[in-house]
Amino acid sequence: MAYLTRASKVVYQNAEGQRVPKGTPGAVRVKTVSKMWYGRGIPGQPPKKRVPLATDKTAARRMLADMVRRAEQGQAGVPDRDATRKPLVEYLIEFEADVAVGLGAKGGRKRSAPDGEQVKLTVARVRAVLTGCALEMPGDLNADAAGKVARYLKGRVGKPKKENGVSAQTAEFHLAAARRFVRWLARKVSGVPADLFDPLPGFNAKSEREHVRREVSPEELARLIDTARASTRIIRGLTGPDRAMLYLVAFATGYRAGELSELLPEWFNLDAEPPVVTIPAKFTKNKKPARQPLPRGVAEQLDTYLSGRPEGKPVWPGTWVEKPAKVLRVDLAAAGIPYKLETADGPRYADFHALRHSYLSALAAAGVGVKELQELARHSDPRLTLGVYTHARPAALGESVDRLTIPGKGGTVNPLGELSRAELEGVVWGLLGVVATLTGPGCPLDAPSAKS
Repeated sequence: MAYLTRASKVVYQNAEGQRVPKGTPGAVRVKTVSKMWYGRGIPGQPPKKRVPLATDKTAARRMLADMVRRAEQGQAGVPDRDATRKPLVEYLIEFEADVAVGLGAKGGRKRSAPDGEQVKLTVARVRAVLTGCALEMPGDLNADAAGKVARYLKGRVGKPKKENGVSAQTAEFHLAAARRFVRWLARKVSGVPADLFDPLPGFNAKSEREHVRREVSPEELARLIDTARASTRIIRGLTGPDRAMLYLVAFATGYRAGELSELLPEWFNLDAEPPVVTIPAKFTKNKKPARQPLPRGVAEQLDTYLSGRPEGKPVWPGTWVEKPAKVLRVDLAAAGIPYKLETADGPRYADFHALRHSYLSALAAAGVGVKELQELARHSDPRLTLGVYTHARPAALGESVDRLTIPGKGGTVNPLGELSRAELEGVVWGLLGVVATLTGPGCPLDAPSAKS
């Protein structure tokens, strides 16, 4: 049976009224009672769970009775008339307010509140599903709704954008947002199943990915930067030299377009060892401060480029960040570099974010370790770094398989593979002697004695 209660707490105070540990000589035991009234024993809730209600006892009693009524109606399958008469679009306003402060997510793990853009995107996805499936009232969220949502999202996957098409990954995001909304709504409206959309199959974003990025090779990158630097065209507020330096810093740091657009001259410390460029947490994707080291060659170019620039103003202003891929495509075309490259595994694209892929792929090709790659990528999971952002080069794969020891006599055998160390040293010194003979008189090369 549900009842009202208040939380109590026992503390110990000294003669001056200050709180002290239990067992302190002269300490007095004091029991405090909260002003807030709580409800316990609410149907559907754990027996010992306390639900905060109000500081006024009369108001708390009414709130508790209302919660019990709603819970019992839900258990009996009786819908709450007031709640079911409210359109879903009105609940969506409340949902947006809760999402903005970090509520409404599945699970009890601690999380930080999302940024405003992420909140708007989540709500927009829910609204698209509700509108596309003609779900207007809470009563519409029944067994038939699950089939409507599945057909709606599946019908959009693979279509062109101008026909309201989406990728498999975007469809998965829409489904996740709809599930979150229904779970949130089930706590407010009895009769709405919290797991309504849980049985729906997801979308295999990996195998059905339509826009797969590729690595921009070092040769292509050099040609791109040289072409942009020589360009006299201004694109969305950026001159040719501005774009050339932007592409170079994007490749040398792995920063995203949105992060690069916020960079200020004073965030570059080119005299540090190593040179670094930092971004405050509020401007990064994961809301953590970023501190990326700079190659010395890039730092030297930046030293000249940033000279005389006013503090407090972005290094790369303008509207380019709204369409960074379109800006890049202009210079790619001028440099004769394909934006879309057809491969045996399907098309691969060189958009602006591909510069970040190229950064990590180049580091991996240079032999940088997995932990360092993950740190430089600023990823929480190394599987994302290795599985998505690094691309193996065909030449490197060929060199790798050439290291295999081929079994049997039919394979290519390394003629030095079976020699001992002493025999190998003899071969080396013999070759050095031949070189000395061919190059004429000079410093004699004496083979080591047997004792050495």
